[in-house]
Amino acid sequence: MVELSAAVRAAIARHARDEYPNECVGLLVGQVADGIVSAEDVIVLANRWTADVPLSAAEHQHSRRDRFMLDPRDYLRADRAARARGRDIVGVYHSHPDHPAEPSERDRVGAQGVGASASFAFLIQSVSADDAGALRAWMLADDGARFVEMAIAPR
Repeated sequence: MVELSAAVRAAIARHARDEYPNECVGLLVGQVADGIVSAEDVIVLANRWTADVPLSAAEHQHSRRDRFMLDPRDYLRADRAARARGRDIVGVYHSHPDHPAEPSERDRVGAQGVGASASFAFLIQSVSADDAGALRAWMLADDGARFVEMAIAPR
């Protein structure tokens, strides 16, 4: 399960709306205890995807509308900042412009480099030109072979 405060949900939705029609990306800061991922804050990051970063065999054009890249240096800076506050990076979020909040094959391949455990959440925010839609949480299962949906609860 993933616990999210109203402020965290609002920050993710705002980031998705601000970056629309492109995908946004950010990190969740918090703690994991008793199998519950509790996100207290977000760290907004730049989508650094370029056509030079293939995530699947289907890469053929440069478009941040349906892909993102989390720069490892950004992740390290965010991790250091979280640890300085006594917290951890407990997940990553990104948006799906004009698409459901369901992980793609590109998402699965990219997520394998970040973490494949029940203590790391992958959130997807659906967003359209009108507004942010559904927010859903996922975790990698079977050594990264597939995503399994996680429940989201208020914090």
